[in-house]
Amino acid sequence: MKLLLDTHILLWAAGDSQRLSAAAKNLIADHGNSLIFSVASIWEVVVKHMLGRADFRADPAKLRASLLSQGSSRLSQSSPKC
Repeated sequence: MKLLLDTHILLWAAGDSQRLSAAAKNLIADHGNSLIFSVASIWEVVVKHMLGRADFRADPAKLRASLLSQGSSRLSQSSPKC
């Protein structure tokens, strides 16, 4: 199954947060699932990190590199076909 992870789920999964539900942890840990993130989520982390938001302390470059090294895919930038 393909799972598009939103910004908070990315951060919670990276930080092993207790805010991530058991069901979400199981889906993310299942190697049969493909994890996908959007560049918009990385952009959001950059902006909120620069604003000093306590819930966005992750280094955006390290987060992106970690996601890619762990096998996550970046959402394609091509526009959907209508």
